[in-house]
Amino acid sequence: MRKLSLTLVGSLFLISCVAIRPAPEKANRELQGVTLNAADALLKKANHFTTDEQAAAVYQLRAAEIAWNHLDTDGGSIPDIKSLGPEQQHALRILRTATEGIAKNFIGENHAVEKPFTYAGVSYRIRADIAEKLGVRPLAQLESAKPAHLVKHTLCQHWHTHDGAGAPFAPKWRRPNDPTMQRFISNRSYLDPITGVLNFDSPSSSSPGSPRSASLTGYDPTFISQIQLGKTRYPLAADFTAPIVEQTHDIEEFKIAITGLIYPGVIDSKLFLLEPFDPERIPVLLVHGLNSHPRMWRNVINDLRADPKLRGKYQYMLFYYPTGWPISYSAMRLREELTAFNELFHPKNKMVIIGHSMGGLLSRMQVIKPGRTIWDDELGTNASPLYHKLNSTHLLRRVALFEPNPHISRQIYICTPHRGSGLADLSLTSLFIKVLTLPTTVTSALIDIPGNLIERGRLTSVAGLSPKNPLYKSLDKLPILVPHHSILGDRGKGDTPESGDGVVPYWSSHLKSAESEKIVPSDHGAFNDPQAILELRRILLLNAGIPD
Repeated sequence: MRKLSLTLVGSLFLISCVAIRPAPEKANRELQGVTLNAADALLKKANHFTTDEQAAAVYQLRAAEIAWNHLDTDGGSIPDIKSLGPEQQHALRILRTATEGIAKNFIGENHAVEKPFTYAGVSYRIRADIAEKLGVRPLAQLESAKPAHLVKHTLCQHWHTHDGAGAPFAPKWRRPNDPTMQRFISNRSYLDPITGVLNFDSPSSSSPGSPRSASLTGYDPTFISQIQLGKTRYPLAADFTAPIVEQTHDIEEFKIAITGLIYPGVIDSKLFLLEPFDPERIPVLLVHGLNSHPRMWRNVINDLRADPKLRGKYQYMLFYYPTGWPISYSAMRLREELTAFNELFHPKNKMVIIGHSMGGLLSRMQVIKPGRTIWDDELGTNASPLYHKLNSTHLLRRVALFEPNPHISRQIYICTPHRGSGLADLSLTSLFIKVLTLPTTVTSALIDIPGNLIERGRLTSVAGLSPKNPLYKSLDKLPILVPHHSILGDRGKGDTPESGDGVVPYWSSHLKSAESEKIVPSDHGAFNDPQAILELRRILLLNAGIPD
């Protein structure tokens, strides 16, 4: 009997949590309110209509309409919403909340482009903009969209927002169905922000008795900073950080990184876009270092993408590779990914590559013309016999014989060991090298290689960082064919050139040919240093021809 009572109590509790919509007569009276307090009450009630889409939407839309009537939408421009009075700022908050609720009805490919909502004698007809044009992001391309203000402030050093009209979301984007596109999109799809804007048509555009019309548009705040509400220009609300945090907070970064180092045959390399490709923007590719993962770039991307001067000028991409691969092999895989990227997208603008640590070496090997230099230095007396023996598709030839990429305009090296790192020669590191494995794509090619070359122990990435690796001798001979810059750490000691970042000494990371060299008070993780990010900003402004 007691168990039955508890069940009844639980059932009554659940029923009380789902408000039954009021009778049409009462609802109609509620929907006739005109004050902002009445709009707040409508939104509060709409939250409880969890099983009644029509009633919830009509309450939300009526609240939005009341707020709209309290805004200045007749013309002119609002440069800063802080200049608005409390009433209009209140109205914008109501409009944002209503937009968050209405957006749910249009997210996903199975939703209609236009939908009517009717309840208690009040009707609306809402259009969702699906045009794929610059700055517009159709809501149909989303799987879901979490209101940005509900995302927990964690993971990133800074949280970048912009006050304005509209509802910023942390969206989950649908992956395109085209398999050629999927190659360049991670399983989590894009990390692009979106802001939904609900815009009411003027009453005069509707015939008497017809539903009030409005449009719902998703905007890309990295491209658009102002929108029209009626005839008045308002700043667009934005949250640049929430999408990064929402889509990456649960990535097991360390687990993936260590797997890629010790068992590099488990996960393959991948170049992926963080936003839909835009031919008008300059691509920026970020390449991580040893025992790392692309999520390490979150603060760099977060700060640069939100910068007002850089906004809309660049689009960011990442390259993941298992860092246990041999350095030259990883560089070859990056070359192949970049070739496929260029063949698919035909970008109008040349790319900037930013590489950290070993990722800088991979980047550098995209913009040199080695001829047979690397081949001869690596193979020694076996160079000529193997050159004539191995066919053009053999892995060794693909790794050592290549042309520079003509689609790269500039490179930035952060803590890059251009001449290796002595840590790779330490006894502890030598023991660690013994547990590393190589993928079968590498080991299957070894059958054609003389045993004395394999025994040198240079095949793993860690061993390859030894200054004794002939690769560094080759790189020192080969000019870097694009403008390049260095960002280095000195652990805050300020004693360069006698110091280094704790992993890479200054004598290895310094390049005489660099257009600029910035030393920041940081260890090997200098990419996260605020001064380093400011230097990246300066270089990207320079690259885009924007005055700083």
